[in-house]
Amino acid sequence: MARKKNQNQVQETSEVTGVVDARATKKAERKEKNIVKRTLKKDAVKKLIAFVKGNSEDNELLLACKLLTPGQRFGGTRTGAGSIIEEAFLEVDSWDEDTIWKQYKLGRAEMRKICVNLIKKKAPADRLWISFVSETGIYTLEATGPDAPADWIGYQPIDMEEMDI
Repeated sequence: MARKKNQNQVQETSEVTGVVDARATKKAERKEKNIVKRTLKKDAVKKLIAFVKGNSEDNELLLACKLLTPGQRFGGTRTGAGSIIEEAFLEVDSWDEDTIWKQYKLGRAEMRKICVNLIKKKAPADRLWISFVSETGIYTLEATGPDAPADWIGYQPIDMEEMDI
């Protein structure tokens, strides 16, 4: 069977002639096998944690078992650069761009986007108003909360309640 660029055409031709694409079948089998294996591993880790909780009072052993939780072993949630920068600015009010680059590998373009998202995508009470002075290369936390600082010239969030639609 000739391989075509459009996947829809490949599927149509294989259905018409009755030829089953062997690669697609093998890929589906592998995917199903991996899902079964992942499910078995998750169940085994859950049984291990339940056993340790029931038979041991050693907190260190329980913590070690919790490091093997399915969410952490199989993908889990990842912390984005925005949450890392948010935590950094809540600890220290001012950061040099060289320090941010050395520690987090974030340049000006990435930091610009993160600073806008810390205003745009956060709940009004959780907003961080971070300014940047390009001559000195310093990022400064100006304020937190729903209201912008008095002399703020950066991104302003759009208030949908004030708009006439």
